[in-house]
Amino acid sequence: MNKNFKLIYTDPVLSVSTTKDYCELNCKHCNKKYLKSMYDIDDERLIETLKVKKKSTVLISGGSLKDGSVPFYKQMKNIEKIKNNGYLLNVHTGFLPTQHFHYLTFFDSISIDIVGDQIILREVYNLDVDISNLKDNILKIDEFLNNAKSKNPLLSDKIPKIVPHITIGILNGMDSYEEKAIDFISKLNIDKVVFNFLIPTKGTFYAKAKNVEIKRLSEIINYAKSTLPGKKIYIGCMRPFGKSRVELDFACFDLSVDAIVNPSKDFVVQIKKLYQGDFSKDDNFIESKEGCCSLI
Repeated sequence: MNKNFKLIYTDPVLSVSTTKDYCELNCKHCNKKYLKSMYDIDDERLIETLKVKKKSTVLISGGSLKDGSVPFYKQMKNIEKIKNNGYLLNVHTGFLPTQHFHYLTFFDSISIDIVGDQIILREVYNLDVDISNLKDNILKIDEFLNNAKSKNPLLSDKIPKIVPHITIGILNGMDSYEEKAIDFISKLNIDKVVFNFLIPTKGTFYAKAKNVEIKRLSEIINYAKSTLPGKKIYIGCMRPFGKSRVELDFACFDLSVDAIVNPSKDFVVQIKKLYQGDFSKDDNFIESKEGCCSLI
């Protein structure tokens, strides 16, 4: 067992859309379904909702434009209002025009979905752009943040890093060029990578997608460990529920990842029995955190 392994329970983040349910891409794994469950950033009761729900962290997200960008920068006034009320902010940027880079230092974490091949952009995201342009944009974001840290050493801890996310099996549960995505991530200044899994969602094109095979999962995680030495590997909260979640949790644990976020109950019960001597009375392996794992 990974001696640094953690089971991390996070308080659910309040997801906020900067575009309501508008999206120009209609990605096959989402089809606006996730957007419709988000809170509207223009809602005058948003701050009150945050207080009532006792949230500490807000995910700033939204639908994408045809260039792959999430135009959060058009809502900075409302975003500042959330920040000024003491909430931590994680942002989904997508492609970000260079003239808006300066907004990035306002956030506490920057989550970017990384894809490995042009096929994923076309088949999953319905995105008609060159993947090399998207990768170049992410490299420039990384460079901008690194330069910001260098210019402001006293504030370097306040400047966020990119937290790359890879959704395993995003191409309808099939091989999704994850190794290529990992190769690209190796070029970034990161502390960790978060692996999520495609959730077959009713009302989307991938509603009947099969779960990733454990053999394929092993190939991906082992490749990440060898390609990203010294970087933490987190299994994010976005993965199927029920029996599938239990199976994935066990497989990821056996692969010696660094953390599993919001583990299934059955998995935790069985792990405690198997490793009873390693779990101390104060549960050193279990942590409860406020907000998104990108901020941990």
